[in-house]
Amino acid sequence: MSFTPPVGGRGRSAAARRRAHVHAQRDTDDFLRRWSMLMIVSFATAEACGQHFGVTKQTGCNWREGTHRPCGDAVDFAMQTLPRYAEIMWGQ
Repeated sequence: MSFTPPVGGRGRSAAARRRAHVHAQRDTDDFLRRWSMLMIVSFATAEACGQHFGVTKQTGCNWREGTHRPCGDAVDFAMQTLPRYAEIMWGQ
């Protein structure tokens, strides 16, 4: 078996290859705004936020102020433990 891809990329035209990934756009600013809102409505203080996630008070403060985003494990934990997650993060 050859590791050289076929000419044209498996029968797709160049235009089709470009269209295949157009829908996957990241909006990190929007995520940051929604995460910040979730932290504000879920916790009275940055310290409470930090304790819930097992991070420092400063990290909780950064999340509430919207200056930093969390890692994936914190997002997963929030999905499991915060009742308003779907409402705020997904608009449901």
